[in-house]
Amino acid sequence: MIITRKSDYALRICRVLRDGKIHNVSEICRHESVPRAFAYKILRELESHGIVRSERGNKGGYYLNISLDDVTIYDVVSLLEDDVAMLHCMKEDCIRNRPDNPCKVHREIERIQKIMEKEMNRFKLAQIMDDDMY
Repeated sequence: MIITRKSDYALRICRVLRDGKIHNVSEICRHESVPRAFAYKILRELESHGIVRSERGNKGGYYLNISLDDVTIYDVVSLLEDDVAMLHCMKEDCIRNRPDNPCKVHREIERIQKIMEKEMNRFKLAQIMDDDMY
């Protein structure tokens, strides 16, 4: 698993929205240096997963639909990324890692993957996002 820019920007968007207020895309982009085209795409995806909601109109924008006390980095990344495996062989269909002849490389990558997932689930987003507001 590689945390892509999409996941990075999604976490930054959550940081802006953590105050519970409605923020328009311009504010989000300005505060977190997220490219505007990327922000729209990510916000639509976050909305489709129920993480954010949008409000139309002159004073519209986006706001969190969930509590950051309930969400981890892993939760956000696993929603947005197609595959959370570090390597292709981490998927169940790896033909080189057979039960009768386990691959030692696969086992080591699997160990590292589990550590990474554990660490990404260690803290809720609310705990790691600092209290400083813009």
